Amino acid sequence: MSNEHGEKNSSHKTIEPLSNQMVHGKESQEQSCISLPISILLADDNVINRQVVKMQLKRLGMTQVDAVSNGEEASEAFLSNKYSMILMDNMMPVMDGLEATRHIRALEQDKMWHPIPIIAMTGNVMDGEKEKCFEAGMNDFIGKPFTLEALNNVIQKWQQTSQSGEITK
Repeated sequence: MSNEHGEKNSSHKTIEPLSNQMVHGKESQEQSCISLPISILLADDNVINRQVVKMQLKRLGMTQVDAVSNGEEASEAFLSNKYSMILMDNMMPVMDGLEATRHIRALEQDKMWHPIPIIAMTGNVMDGEKEKCFEAGMNDFIGKPFTLEALNNVIQKWQQTSQSGEITK
């Protein structure tokens, strides 16, 4: 199977959704599985935030996570590697998440690549900030700090959408 970059890709792993795993000490009997991405680009300038999100992703079964500390590095990583999804902080040095998203969207358009889901991660949860994210080309928004369940939900939502080939906000 080829990805939108024309490369061979078999980097999807089937794991149980968080709702099927042990949550708050209770175990669900449901056994439905969903295919989740295991190749994620995480862009955040705060070392602690990167560590926390990487730990959360690992708990969700995702171990192929590349982390960068600014939008310029995110743009470069996007060009160098194939990712299933980008988790992008908005406020970073060198190039912020909004500018990086606009740059990635322009690259996708120039190269005629299928758009990758880009999820905004920010502590600024004001409505105006959400609109800025969507206008820049981000697909969704998750406010920091976020729970493991909230992260799982947004990843499942966009993985299902990207597998169907329908990427919108």
